[in-house]
This record gives sequence, structure tokens and C-alpha cells, in this order.
Amino acid sequence: MGNEHQQGSKLQIKFSYWEHKPLMITVVKQFMVHELNTGSFNTARRVFEGLIRFIKFLNDYYPEIESFKEVREEHVGSYFRHLMITTSETSGEPLSGQSIIKSAQALKDILLKGNVKGWEVAEDVRYLNNIYHEIILSNKRVKERATKKKFAPDKSLINTIIRKAEEDLENDNLMFVQVAASILITSQTSLRINEFITLKYGCIDLLLERPVLNHLNRKLTSEDINVVKPVNELVLKAIQALENKTRDLRDSSGLPYLFITKSRSKKGSPAQLCSYSNWTKNYLHPWLNYHQLKDDEGNKLDLTSHSFRHAFATYAIQAGASIEFVAHMMGHSNIRGTQHYIETIQEDIDNKFADVFNENAIIAGKQALTIKEKLKISNPFRGKTVEQVKAIRKAMKLQILSNGFCTHHPMTSKKPCEGDGMCLGCRNFLTTPEFLSVHETRLNIVREQLAEIKEKGPYEEKMRVIETYLTGIISDLTRS
Repeated sequence: MGNEHQQGSKLQIKFSYWEHKPLMITVVKQFMVHELNTGSFNTARRVFEGLIRFIKFLNDYYPEIESFKEVREEHVGSYFRHLMITTSETSGEPLSGQSIIKSAQALKDILLKGNVKGWEVAEDVRYLNNIYHEIILSNKRVKERATKKKFAPDKSLINTIIRKAEEDLENDNLMFVQVAASILITSQTSLRINEFITLKYGCIDLLLERPVLNHLNRKLTSEDINVVKPVNELVLKAIQALENKTRDLRDSSGLPYLFITKSRSKKGSPAQLCSYSNWTKNYLHPWLNYHQLKDDEGNKLDLTSHSFRHAFATYAIQAGASIEFVAHMMGHSNIRGTQHYIETIQEDIDNKFADVFNENAIIAGKQALTIKEKLKISNPFRGKTVEQVKAIRKAMKLQILSNGFCTHHPMTSKKPCEGDGMCLGCRNFLTTPEFLSVHETRLNIVREQLAEIKEKGPYEEKMRVIETYLTGIISDLTRS
């Protein structure tokens, strides 16, 4: 639990909120021990923050409740509804969907776990899962708030921010350089906040004569593992600026990190690692405000470092990168974690699905002619609303990919997808002109890679096959 770069104060959980309810504090401590033993400290801290919201709620509305044994269904339901109108202690804004879910889940879990473990909680907790799903998970407003920040900011806005960041690498202000560098690094490599903040001096290496970035990944396994990612000129410039700007602090403190700042403590090291728990509030937002960067409606930008990670994934997929490549760059253990990044594409296609999937539309793929003949006889999408089309598509298991559609229906065929990642040549794959730019970009990338291959082999053969598929698809889609 004690990572070398973290301060001791950051690894403390204070129970002062519960001092006036001694029967509750015992259960909370038991629960936190369980959370710390089964998960990370940061996860446990978020759970604890959710429980703090509950004790504040009790103080305001049910001060007579002294123990978790007295908590009943009506109290839990009232608290869950209260979360909908609660504001954040830091921003003053309504709680995000994720904060609502986490806070509600913390109370649900402590009561359920306590019931199993024999802690001092209510004996009847059978209602919890139902009320949690009914009030929290099924609530449209919670879903909207939870997904609001999932999508990447407008591409032109991201480009403007990146230009500002590149200019600020020459700034005399260390904080500005660090924020600018973090934006460039995250938008180009998709590093998480705890991954870029723990970057060390000398993190750029050469692999097959190309520069790569070394960083620690804390998500793929229970142990930290070293990961390398390809980098471009923007990232190299950002790392170089950080190394130059932090040299004196690194020399005086002995810390190897690039995201360090002067320590406020009079004792100990003259420098400390930047706080990623306060990064958005104390670093990113002041930088955005200084540059007067606003959205289309003139509002201040409510971005986080994760926004640039989302931007990387969304625009990489839109530019033709395979979902497997994006999953690797994002540090996801499987592509299920990457799947939601194509939702911006899915939403656009869903809104005009009946237009792109009909007997008169241009469709490319091994079964394109067969599909068009079937649509001439019976088109289930004709005359339907967007929501009806979406429901029919999902019922038919027509999946929207980053480069087309998959018609594989596991319940019908009872076989796994035969494409195995090679969708372009799969008989279940279809694509339309809406994805033409994706195929053209991918073809250019494939040809660039082929030009760099010096010896023939399996990889070269695979690239040739993909080139052939893409050439044929583009020809079919552009044929009048």
C-alpha cells in the first residue's frame, strides 16, 4: 500500500466524521479493512468518501439513527434519492453519475457484507439489490451523468488545446510546462493520470531503431508492470521539456520523476510528486482557464486528463486503427473495455441506419449482394423510427464496428466468430460509404508499413492480404 512516491498523509483514512456514532464507526472500520485487503487504496478511499456522504445525510435527516442495525429500506431509498440532488464538495456541481453510483454502492456493499460477516448491521437486507437497481442503475439521469464525459471533446477543440500545449512547452512556469506535457503525452499515447505522473527521467528508449515510452501499468495485473509504447515527435518534445525543466528539482531531491513540484513541507525532501488526486482542480483547469479555452456555448471547459485519453481512443478508431491496437495502447486487458469508444460512431450510424442499410444503398462485403436481395424482399428497417431501428438492429445482433457491420449471430450459428479479428475477409462483415474514410486511412497505413518491411514473411503476407481486401472494399464503395 505504500508506493515509494506517495506521502504518508495520502495513505490515511480519517474517521472523524463517525466519532459521534461509535456503533457505526466499528462497522465502517471493519468494512474498510476488508476493502483495503481486497482492492487498492484509491478504490477503498472512494468507497469511504461514499460512506461519508451517507453519514452527512443521516446527520441532516435521521440524526436519531445510531447504528447500521437501525437502517431500514425507507432510509436507504431516501438516501439514494438524496444523491440525485447532492452537489460535489469541491466543484459545487451536481454529483456525476459515477459518484452517485459509487456512493450508493458503498452503502449497499457495507450492509450486504456486514450481513454476511455478522457485523452490527440490519438483519434483513434482501431489498438492497432491488432498490439499488430501481433507483440508481435504472435512473436515466444517472445514466446520462455517468456517460456524459465518456465521449471525446470536439476534434477541432482538441487540436486547439494541443497547439496551445505545444507552445507552452517553452513556458517559464513549471506547472504550465507539466500540464502542457501531460496533454500532449495523454492525447498521443493514452496514458492514465497515474501513469504519466510517475514517468521517470530517461523514460524514452529505442526499440527497433524507433523511440518508445517506458511507463508503469497498474491495471493489467495485480503487480505493476513495465510497458512500452511508440511515440511521436510531440511526445518526444514534451518529455525533453520536462527533463530540462525539472532538472534542478530532481538533482536537489534525488527523485527521478518528471512530474514533481516544490514541497510545501519545511522538513524532508525539497520536492514531491504532483498530486494526481488534485491534478484536474489545481493544474489542468487553471491552465485551461488561463488560455480562455471554452466550449461552443462559451462555457468553461470541464475536462480531465481522462478526456484526452478518450480523445486518443475515439479519433484513433475513427482514423482506421483496429480496436485491438487501440486496446493495446489503452492498456486494456481485452477489447471489451475498448468497445464503448466506438459509441460516437455507433450513435451516428444508428441515427441513419435505415438509410445506410437498405436495398438501394451501396454495401461492400462477401455477402453484400445476398443481403441486398433479401432487403428488396423484406426490409425490417423501412419506415421505422430511430429507436425502433436501434432495437431491431440489436435484436438481429447486427453489431456496428469501427469500420462496418458484423452480421455474426452467435445464437443462430452457435459458433464463435470465424473472422478472428480479420473482419475484412469475413463473410459476416459488411461496410458502407459511411466508413470509406476509415478504410482509406487504414490502406495508407498498411502501405506505409509494407514499404518499411525489408524481408518477406508471415507479417508481410498478412499485410498484403489486408491491402487486397481494403483495395477491393474501397473500389466497391466508390463504384457509382
